[in-house]
Amino acid sequence: MEIFGIAAFVLVAAMLTALLRQYLPAYGAVCLTLCAVLLLGRILQLAQPLVEWFSAVAGYLDGDSFLVVLKAAGIALVAQNMQDVCKDAGLSTLAGKVELAGRCLILVCALPLFENIMGALIAFLQ
Repeated sequence: MEIFGIAAFVLVAAMLTALLRQYLPAYGAVCLTLCAVLLLGRILQLAQPLVEWFSAVAGYLDGDSFLVVLKAAGIALVAQNMQDVCKDAGLSTLAGKVELAGRCLILVCALPLFENIMGALIAFLQ
């Protein structure tokens, strides 16, 4: 089971980060960021079948709309991960800016959906 490997990695990463923070705080933040990126990469590898399934389902549906939803979900996950890293490093102001950037990018990503909805609404009202 993959969860045990992930749990072991997180446990080792937490102990290493705590140890480094105690003696070399700057390296602790670097270690935390590196571990978060490595863990995110592993999670993306494990989620590959899910992404392939979503791509197959998108072929049956309106592909553009479904792709926008997938992109928004990806942006949200990455932004949340980076926000957590910033908070753990004691950079709460930067974490807030990462959250804002993620929300703005999701809205920009969803603009084609908003345009489709507005077009359908205008056509319905005429």
